[in-house]
Amino acid sequence: AGIPVLSVDSATGTIELLHIQRGFERPTYLRVSEDKRFLYACAGLEEFADTGRGALAAFAIDGENLRFLNARPSLGGPPCYIMTDRRNQLIFAANYREGTGIAYRLAADGSIAEEGEPLRHSGKGPHPTRQEQAHMHCVELTPSEKVLYAVDLGIDTVKAYMVGQEERILTPFPEADLHEAPGAGPRHIVFSRDGRFAYLLNELACTVSVWDVSTASKPLSLQTLSMLPDTWQGENTAAAIKLSEDGMRLCCSNRGHDSLVIFAVDQNNGCLELMGFSPTLGRGPRDFEFVPGGHFILVAHQYTDTLVMHAFDAKNGCLGTEPVEILPLPLQPVCIKFGNTNY
Repeated sequence: AGIPVLSVDSATGTIELLHIQRGFERPTYLRVSEDKRFLYACAGLEEFADTGRGALAAFAIDGENLRFLNARPSLGGPPCYIMTDRRNQLIFAANYREGTGIAYRLAADGSIAEEGEPLRHSGKGPHPTRQEQAHMHCVELTPSEKVLYAVDLGIDTVKAYMVGQEERILTPFPEADLHEAPGAGPRHIVFSRDGRFAYLLNELACTVSVWDVSTASKPLSLQTLSMLPDTWQGENTAAAIKLSEDGMRLCCSNRGHDSLVIFAVDQNNGCLELMGFSPTLGRGPRDFEFVPGGHFILVAHQYTDTLVMHAFDAKNGCLGTEPVEILPLPLQPVCIKFGNTNY
């Protein structure tokens, strides 16, 4: 296991595996700092076995190389999501298995401070095996960075926290919580660039919900759409959700149907209109990312151990009919992040 480092040509979509950063047990999620100087990874480390082995690891980015800085415990099993603020002063992580999260401060050199501030959710949902307890799946800051949303699949709720820079980092903000339908299983959330609208992917229900969060303390549910064709009869779970650079298109991945579903985004009211479905040409597209420039989408297939590069037709809301490139990997790819595009 490790972190594959690749080069990507944003003009042609070609990809090349440069090397694999070793030394970590199944890194599950990555985050690149806003200034592209640091990489943060969710991982498992034996040195934190007494707290569940989950860790947040910090690296300095030097061209195609990663230099390990330090690691801190996540206070659970290997975390599933990681988030930093734009000034690279705070880092947040979600522990799926325990339904917990943690916040740390970051030092100027990119390393993670010693003392963390834990979060803990409680409750359960109607699904007998996936919602037997809280399962925090994602932590995401609003564009203003005044509120952190912790998406919990186990309790069908997105819990909100006010973000402070003083002694306490996070304060519960229950008026801003988002409550999904029982059994929906919310997984990931993204926001419009102006912060007025939130788009919530529900893993179990395979739906996308649109929320008006322009007044944080009075969230308003606007729309819920299926991520699957009406004719689909097989099993499926929803995985990743991303907005295009211009905010005009919203894409989500299906595991089972093995597709991207693409929506047009109304820039006035935030609502979505289905454009279509495109096969990703692999099994289990757990994550994908728009290549900088917006002309390509790179998809990570967890069950076929492949990265597949697709041309993206934004006008018609579909992927190219043929892949640009298929890159086999010696591991299961589960997360894609782009670093410095200019080194």
